[in-house]
Amino acid sequence: MSGSGKLYLIALCGGADRPDEALGGRTPFEAASTPHLDRVAADGRNGLLEIIGEDIPPESDSGAMALLGYDPAVYYTGRGPLEGYGNRYWDPEGYSVAFRINFASLNRTTGRLDRRTSRDLTDDEMQRLVAEILEGVRMDPDIEVRLTGWGRHRGILAFTSRTRPLSGEVANTDPGFVKRGPFGLPVREHSDRPLPARAMVDDDAARLVASLVNTFVEQSARVLDASEVNARRIAEGRKPANILLVRDGGHLLPDLPRARTRISMYGQVPAERGLARLIGAEFTTAKVAPGQAESDFYTRLLPLLLADPADVVFAHIKGPDEPGHDNRPREKVRAIADIDAHLVGPLRAALGPADVLVVTCDHATPCAIGIHTADRVPLAVVGPGVVPDAVAEFGEAAASRGDLPVKRAAELMPWLTQVRGRG
Repeated sequence: MSGSGKLYLIALCGGADRPDEALGGRTPFEAASTPHLDRVAADGRNGLLEIIGEDIPPESDSGAMALLGYDPAVYYTGRGPLEGYGNRYWDPEGYSVAFRINFASLNRTTGRLDRRTSRDLTDDEMQRLVAEILEGVRMDPDIEVRLTGWGRHRGILAFTSRTRPLSGEVANTDPGFVKRGPFGLPVREHSDRPLPARAMVDDDAARLVASLVNTFVEQSARVLDASEVNARRIAEGRKPANILLVRDGGHLLPDLPRARTRISMYGQVPAERGLARLIGAEFTTAKVAPGQAESDFYTRLLPLLLADPADVVFAHIKGPDEPGHDNRPREKVRAIADIDAHLVGPLRAALGPADVLVVTCDHATPCAIGIHTADRVPLAVVGPGVVPDAVAEFGEAAASRGDLPVKRAAELMPWLTQVRGRG
């Protein structure tokens, strides 16, 4: 990109929503106090952006891919490969397959499944559970198993082999997501029971991986049932993490062109790290530490963004997403207000005359639904070369009145390149 200024692209994870009765028929963006976001909208250009397609709810990795100019409909090969590659669970000399997993809690008496184990696993608990599983599970000797846990309930499972082909064309065991091509589509009304893995194609490599997944889930469940970590959680009145849910497998990495400009990515998920490695971007893990206030996190993140030497600085901000999943619209309002006050406001004030600021979302997570949707998300862009429109506030309804010529996320970066060239 030309020009001496930088492009800051702030993706508010799951921020987009729908009108909510609890908020008087407003969305969280519309209900929150957002004077700085409103100023970005008033000084810039606005629109609603389709991240992938009208029937494909994005996840954070595919959303980031699209916002950085790579169309997931063309390039995406699944969440699992990006997660595995981001965690270096990929063997370039052999065969690899990787999955996103959840540490879940299954009440075998009532049949109730908590797909996210109440989101309260500590890092220490997760690491101990992972170590116990790797110690207790026995797989075929020519299959290497790699496992990690992160982010309160999330994890990555990967199999590699130097001798046996592996395929990710395997149905999810997680009933909350159905695999459609490379995409994992969320299921709002789903079974309360984990599903068996099965090959989705008539292929020995897929049948092998389905068998590996089922064996691993069965053996790891026995380990988890016997875990002291779970015994302690039960004694404390918390749900045990006693079953692994496996989804979004893949055995192919996306063939992405290298970025033509310097990009830095700040995010939380290994899949974003994998994306960064593939396109030649720098990646910095940036997430709220246990016990840290979100406002303090934003205050500490800001100088890193401002000092970054890259031409494009992409920041994935997690705050609004989990309240959306948990149907807590007022908490989502608070999260958005915190971002406005402690990140967007100071960032906007620090922009140089040649800098461009984009604020948008990687996907929508409507509170009333609790899952990602394919809803269009609001976007506001301000900076040199950007002709303001008549929109005066940031939000879904206001953005729909904007005149941004970009309609799909993958078209955003090329348009910004033209705008910065003119600016």
